[in-house]
Amino acid sequence: MDRLRRTAWAALPLLLSFLAAGSASASPLESSLPFGSVRSVHPGDTLTVNAKSGEASYAETITSSAFIRAGKLRMMDPLLTTTVTVACDTRPGTYPVLLHGAGDVGPEEHPFRWARVRVEASDEAARRVCRNKVQKLPPPSLEERWAPDSTWPQSEWDVRTFRAGSRITITDNYDEGSDGDITLTSRAFTDRTVLRGAKAVLTATTTLRCDSAPGLYVVHRHDADQAGPDKSWARLRIAPAAPGKACAAQQAAKHSAWTSRTGTLAWAAGGVLLAAAVGAALLLRANSRRTHSA
Repeated sequence: MDRLRRTAWAALPLLLSFLAAGSASASPLESSLPFGSVRSVHPGDTLTVNAKSGEASYAETITSSAFIRAGKLRMMDPLLTTTVTVACDTRPGTYPVLLHGAGDVGPEEHPFRWARVRVEASDEAARRVCRNKVQKLPPPSLEERWAPDSTWPQSEWDVRTFRAGSRITITDNYDEGSDGDITLTSRAFTDRTVLRGAKAVLTATTTLRCDSAPGLYVVHRHDADQAGPDKSWARLRIAPAAPGKACAAQQAAKHSAWTSRTGTLAWAAGGVLLAAAVGAALLLRANSRRTHSA
């Protein structure tokens, strides 16, 4: 009996760690809201909605009168995902969660029921804790992850990572008939680039600056008939340049251009000084002749 008791006590820490791991692994499932599910929630709970291919479309929204605000489905390949939070003053009861189409929806368009949430009762103390919690919630991330083999950018927040100094292709799938009318600029680009294409797809290529610091960069768009400031159109993330000839050649060309400009300025300055010196000498000589003649 003593041996059995000692064995049980020795196994207790392992059992507790196993139970803790099981509880931790189950928590993400408890906060998700799959299609067709009914979830028991409390005010202040944040739910993650993940939609598989065929269940929803990009930029559709998830709404409910139980939520603080709607959630917009964004691409996190291979899923569409968003988060929603149960409002602190939601009364106990069961609420439908609806899926709305993206863009302008006419009055004849009916939302699709995604799931249901069953909101549990809460007292004033719990609602006070809920309000403090909700105030501290970080804003949702806008960055998206699209399939790596898809053209870039698929959306304004389709953030891909490129190495400084690399040459990239930019694709626009939404501006048919705008050949040569759209100019793109970015602090990460070596030049202004113009989208070209005779068909539905416009493309452009540009080189990323070798001296671009790692980080997030905005690509701005300017249309030919546009009045006002450029618009944010896409974003990319720069990684450090890979060692190689591309960046070395770019930096050498930059240094050569700087040296050439410096040399030109030096020659110009020297010419001005020389002309001034010659003029002064001629003036002194003329004055000297007049003095001797007198």
